[in-house]
Amino acid sequence: MHMSFILVSQNGEDLQLNGWTWRPILELLRAENLINDENYEDMGSQGCGGQVDGEVARRIADVVGHKLAAMNPGERMLADLTSTARPKSTYIFDASTKPDDIDAHDIYSASYETLVTFRDFCQSSGGFKVV
Repeated sequence: MHMSFILVSQNGEDLQLNGWTWRPILELLRAENLINDENYEDMGSQGCGGQVDGEVARRIADVVGHKLAAMNPGERMLADLTSTARPKSTYIFDASTKPDDIDAHDIYSASYETLVTFRDFCQSSGGFKVV
C-alpha cells in the first residue's frame, strides 16, 4: 500500500492525496520555484513539517491554474510534467513485482480533476501543512 498525505488547511477542509498523485504535484511546485529542494523533501515525507503560508498557497493555485489551462478534462499530468489522455495502467504489486516492471512516469500522475481540487484547496486554504 502506498502512503497518503493529508494537507491540513489553515482555513476549512483538509485534503488527502495519495503518494502516486502527490509526487508529480511536488515536481510541478519545485519546477516552478515555489518550493526549494528542502521543502520538496519535507513535503514529500510524512511527519517532517512541510508547510506553505497563505501567500505561497495562492501562488501555487495560480501555477496549477496555468497548468490546467494547458490540459483537458480527463487528462493527467505525469511525473515529468507532461500531460496525457492515455488511461493509467493497472499494476498489481506482489512479491514477484520488479522495479523494471513499473513505468514510474505512468504510475505517478495527477488527474486534471485532482489538480482542480488541489488548486481550489490552495486558493481557500490560507496556507497548509503536510502530515
